[in-house]
Amino acid sequence: MDGFFTQMLTMLGYQLPELLACVASAAMLAMWAPPVPGRKLALAGIALMLLTTLLRGVTSVWQAWVINSATDGYASLSGMMGLFSAFGMLLGVISAAGLVMLAWGACKAMQAARAA
Repeated sequence: MDGFFTQMLTMLGYQLPELLACVASAAMLAMWAPPVPGRKLALAGIALMLLTTLLRGVTSVWQAWVINSATDGYASLSGMMGLFSAFGMLLGVISAAGLVMLAWGACKAMQAARAA
C-alpha cells in the first residue's frame, strides 16, 4: 500500500504545475481583465484546460490503483492500459482546444483594444 501512495502522489505531482497555471490564469482573467470581447472565450478556454488537468489527475490515480491491484500481471492490464492511453489522448486534444480558445479570446480582446 505504501507503493501505491507514493505512486499516486508522484502521478498527481506531474499535474500540479499545469493545475497551478490554470488556476492562476483563471484568477487573472476573472479579476484583472476588463469585460472586453473575447474575455468569456478566454475564460472558457482556461476552464476547459483546468477540467482536463483535473481529469488527468483522477485518471492517474485510477491508473495507479489498477496497476497496484493487479494480481495476475500485465496481461490482465493490457486492455485497460489501452483505454487509459486513448483517454489521455482525448484529454490532450480537449486541452489543446482550450488553449486555442484562450488565444482566440486574447486576439479578440487585442483587436477590440486596437479599434478603440
